[in-house]
Amino acid sequence: MRIAFLGDASLDHVRRWAGYFGERGHEALLLSFEEPGECPVPCRRLKPVLPTKLLGYASALGSMKSELEFFRPDIVNALYAGGYGFVAALSGFGPLVVTTLGSDILIDYPSSPIHRLQIDYALRKAELVTTDADIVSERLVRSGIPPVKILKAYFGIDEGVFHPVSGGGPGTGGGVRIISTRNLHPLYDVGCLIEALPALLERIEAHTVICGEGPERAALERRVSRLGLGDRVEFKGRLHHEALAEELRSADLYVSTSRSDSTSVSLLEAMACGIPPVVTDLQANREWISDGVNGLLIPPGDSAALAAALRRMLEDHELAKRFREANLSIVRERGLWSENMAKVERAFTRLAGSTGEVDDPGA
Repeated sequence: MRIAFLGDASLDHVRRWAGYFGERGHEALLLSFEEPGECPVPCRRLKPVLPTKLLGYASALGSMKSELEFFRPDIVNALYAGGYGFVAALSGFGPLVVTTLGSDILIDYPSSPIHRLQIDYALRKAELVTTDADIVSERLVRSGIPPVKILKAYFGIDEGVFHPVSGGGPGTGGGVRIISTRNLHPLYDVGCLIEALPALLERIEAHTVICGEGPERAALERRVSRLGLGDRVEFKGRLHHEALAEELRSADLYVSTSRSDSTSVSLLEAMACGIPPVVTDLQANREWISDGVNGLLIPPGDSAALAAALRRMLEDHELAKRFREANLSIVRERGLWSENMAKVERAFTRLAGSTGEVDDPGA
């Protein structure tokens, strides 16, 4: 197949998604308004003429159509329903697949009429819409998208990179280690973790590693300094997958304080490395974590509840061991990247050879 991907090439999720199809032997092209990182497939940057985001995207429609006319795709796949999905739908090329990434449906869609108009237009023009969580699929159905057009497929993890430490449980010695791997944006509320640490450290010696980057880093570093935690918290920035997996395997607890999520790949990576999770009580997290069965759930924004959950986990070694074993089994059953993407590839193949809607896209 010849597949044209439209998405933010600076995002690992987008490059990884397009790269899967390139590695499988399909001819792939990624079109992006953002500067690409290390891209596994040919990438062309589209340069908007107008400054604002929506008008900028629309102003590059001509150059996008020229790229698509030259490439002649069998499938056009927009990654993000707003923005990229909207201009992909305007281009008139298809069959169109819209891949939702969570925030487009959970945050952007309800935030303004302009976002809703863009996203509704893209979704109705699409012949297939992929999601990675039940909550996203449910929101789509509620907005009028027929279930037959929706394929849920988790992004998943690379088991060759994210796996437990050989010979046992987490940690490599050197005391208790807590890890957060979410980016430093307001949505992920890493400040909640920082605020929970003083109460935790009254009773337990622990070191916290924060792996991620974003606009809140400087403010979070100031907060750590103000709380006198400079020797207890380390900011490592954004890490490549192999280095991130090593950090996870050296940790005793994984924390995610996100205020909104679809399926969190960061959570799956921690589960695959055998790290017991404490995460916010969100519907998408509950697809993976049952409170007290294979992890602990806390209310979003509640640093006191987080401190209590961390203490409970660190003081009950049998609980942590039980969570670890359960999570390794869960990830093997439904969290593997290659198996989940094979389902998407099959749906794309059927769509490229069809002239109408896809029947049962997940079959």
